[in-house]
Amino acid sequence: MAIKAVSKERIDKAMLEFDHKFRSRREWQGWENNLAHRYAVHAGGELYPAKKIVSLATGIAVGEFSGGHPTNSYLEKRGFTIVELPRGECAPVLQFTPGAVYDRKTEINGPFGGSLQNGIAASAIYPAIFLFTGDSGEQYGYADHWEDGAFFYTGQGQRGPMTLTRGNRAIAEHANDGRALHLFKSRGKGNGYAYVGEFSCADMFQRTQPDVSGQARTAIVFRLVPVGIPSGMIEDEEEDEEKADLPDSLAAARLAALAACKPGSDELGQSAPRKIYQRSRKVAHYVLMRAQGECESCERPAPFMKKDGRPYLEPHHVNRLSDGGLDHPRYVGAVCPSCHREIHSGVHGALVNERLKQRLEVIER
Repeated sequence: MAIKAVSKERIDKAMLEFDHKFRSRREWQGWENNLAHRYAVHAGGELYPAKKIVSLATGIAVGEFSGGHPTNSYLEKRGFTIVELPRGECAPVLQFTPGAVYDRKTEINGPFGGSLQNGIAASAIYPAIFLFTGDSGEQYGYADHWEDGAFFYTGQGQRGPMTLTRGNRAIAEHANDGRALHLFKSRGKGNGYAYVGEFSCADMFQRTQPDVSGQARTAIVFRLVPVGIPSGMIEDEEEDEEKADLPDSLAAARLAALAACKPGSDELGQSAPRKIYQRSRKVAHYVLMRAQGECESCERPAPFMKKDGRPYLEPHHVNRLSDGGLDHPRYVGAVCPSCHREIHSGVHGALVNERLKQRLEVIER
């Protein structure tokens, strides 16, 4: 059945009706944890069951129209924010501890998606790409190693010249796609994979090295940088020189930020950590300009002004558990310290983060 058209004001009244008549009832207490409810309307700091609200607003019984996309689209067209409810233990949290050992089938690709065989396993259900390395890789034409603060990761393809397709393209475009790179190292057959950490791709280049059959071929190599390197550990130029390369206009700042998300093969003489730091600054610079002094989560003014006269807001990466690393402006929001702490530590942090993610998608569309 098609859902009868009603105004936004009628839906607002339906939410008030839910608050006054239904929220305190026994059958609606803890409804957010009921697997029958997958989506909710997020308004005024509260959650409302999407289908129930539409039912109250239209007078149509909940069993007479479809939930999911039809209901969500109906509400979104009228200006409401829809969030997907976390499923508790039914929805595993993508979080790994550096140095800890994980089973690929049951703890990495099994719950989070991606190929169980390939060295580059991009998930179709989580914003993540899982990378696997190991000492035995050289016999298959791979030669991964650390150098000058970066991990040189050989791309995908055992025979012949490598191409920028499949897993290789996924790494190259991970920032543009909002995907985090998670690196694991094999401890030998049957002994699991140790988590190395989360990385950003600084750049890539080609070099000649043998394939699995020993034949010389062109290989693609990515320079990956660990996420979260303190800026103080990176040799810096003079502060005035740093500020000079940041555009003054919003349009120019956006172009610079978008360009920063595309790893190329230029300036390979520059250290990878330094390159990531400089490019991340361009993304953060644009995002803070875009916010115009207002938190992009709660939409309130920044809590105070900095010494240089700019409003104080903090960049937040909506697809990361921790902040840092290179990301696309579509996945970075400028938020106040209160919202930032709530997202990372609050009971409704995941929902606040999801709402911010949807808002950024609209802003950068």
